[in-house]
Amino acid sequence: MLTIRMLTTEELSIVLPLVGILNPNVPPANLAQRLHEMENQGYQCAAAFIRDACVGVAGIWVGTRLWCGRYVDVDNVIVAEGYRDQGIGGQLLHWVEEHARQLGCEVAVLDSYVSNKQSHKFYFRKGYHIVGFHFVKNFE
Repeated sequence: MLTIRMLTTEELSIVLPLVGILNPNVPPANLAQRLHEMENQGYQCAAAFIRDACVGVAGIWVGTRLWCGRYVDVDNVIVAEGYRDQGIGGQLLHWVEEHARQLGCEVAVLDSYVSNKQSHKFYFRKGYHIVGFHFVKNFE
């Protein structure tokens, strides 16, 4: 049976193996440090469990923007390799959206890597649409 819930501060590090899949070029120690910093900035994480195994995660940022009002930014959504194509990602995303509604959010936003075409199909099926580009400039 699938259980979805928010992680506590003490549990947050269990997401590292999964988010490492999305960020293979970032050393695990850097991911751990960033996760700690993100939590201090308001980052939260929902996780899907089967028995005691964490099989999926979705990060949550809540804020307000001029163009959309109160929003949830869904971040780092991933389901463990052996558990994909079982509806877990859809259930996790739905749970996050309902949680955001309870927090007064008017809209859900997210970023997806251009190369991650599988996620694009998933988000389109879940009612998301593209409204713009996310630009990045690295400071050296």
